[in-house]
Amino acid sequence: MVIAIIIIIFALFAYSYSQIQVSLNEVSSVSVELENLSLTDLIKLGIDALSGNWIEAAIGVIAGINLELVFGLSNHGLLPVYIPELSYDLSLNGVLIGTGNSTLNTTIGPGETKEIPILQIIQKDNLNPAIESIINTKGIVDIGVSGTAYFEIWGRSIPIPFESIQQISLVDEIQKQLDKQI
Repeated sequence: MVIAIIIIIFALFAYSYSQIQVSLNEVSSVSVELENLSLTDLIKLGIDALSGNWIEAAIGVIAGINLELVFGLSNHGLLPVYIPELSYDLSLNGVLIGTGNSTLNTTIGPGETKEIPILQIIQKDNLNPAIESIINTKGIVDIGVSGTAYFEIWGRSIPIPFESIQQISLVDEIQKQLDKQI
């Protein structure tokens, strides 16, 4: 009888942990940091915009991009689940540009979903491999994350793989930053 109860408890834990879902719910805020622009730079941007090279010129003045990635962690199981950390690879239009890792230390109750915001800073050097694809898509960027959330049970860390994509318009975000500077 005791063995049956232990097996049932173990089965409930296993079921609960198999019902964890991780996704990139949204990219809630995007801020584009621009290089220090002189009047000459702004005039060049205007000329490039008129000649049709707007995206290429605008990307050329980016110093970095700050993304707030909002991950959704859902527990569709029957028991609370403790998730200590999350790690992921970040890609823009399918081009790997870096990795991220966050310590969460959160417990998700049965039927509960928690949104976890993580700030991801992308410097210009890391952005370079994706620039051609950003130009080809006219500034539309698919932000992809694929990684692993870890949960702990009886002192062991067990991985939960996930993959998710959200789309933004980098052109719109650059335009907002230029409007602030002008």
